[in-house]
Amino acid sequence: MDERTRIVATGYDRVADEYERLEDPAAPWPRLRRVRELLEQVPEGGPVLDLGCGNGLPILAEIARRHVAVGVDVSIEQVTRARENVPAATVLHADMSEVRFEPGAFAAIVSCYSIEHVPRARHERLFEDIHAWLMPGGRLLFALEAREGFEAVGNWLETPMFFSMLDEAELARVLERVGLILELRECETQLEGGRPIEYAWFRARRAR
Repeated sequence: MDERTRIVATGYDRVADEYERLEDPAAPWPRLRRVRELLEQVPEGGPVLDLGCGNGLPILAEIARRHVAVGVDVSIEQVTRARENVPAATVLHADMSEVRFEPGAFAAIVSCYSIEHVPRARHERLFEDIHAWLMPGGRLLFALEAREGFEAVGNWLETPMFFSMLDEAELARVLERVGLILELRECETQLEGGRPIEYAWFRARRAR
């Protein structure tokens, strides 16, 4: 585990309770609605991967209702909570940029607010892996903070956290190069501890 990944893992270990309180039940984040829309296109019982699954709520739990759920997270505290919260899921403690699955293992892959913690030099390889892990026609949904490309360690929830993202134009080129067809890109604002944050949502699929 390199230093940047260690910062992410340690950070999410430390802020596990605070992160759970960020979402206001009166103003729910759009992730659950968007994941439900994706899952409607996946046959019941199909395998679905959640990259950066956190404590498993609400996304991994929603996947496990009608599909075979697999989660991956770099934080051991988040993995422990996900295993307790979603016992029907398989939850792996791993760096999403290093974990390995068989080709065509998943009908869909979701990643909410987590790819931005992977160093951007690894983003193309990660999307290559995602393409390989998807079945032909498989679908991908992911969200990144809607900002210009940058890479830095900042202070998040009073804890050091590493963030990294590509410019949107470069991200689109990466998706095209690896063979993922971009179907949707939308921005949506959510409240995090009362603070509005804009996220860009991307939906893509692997060609048949």
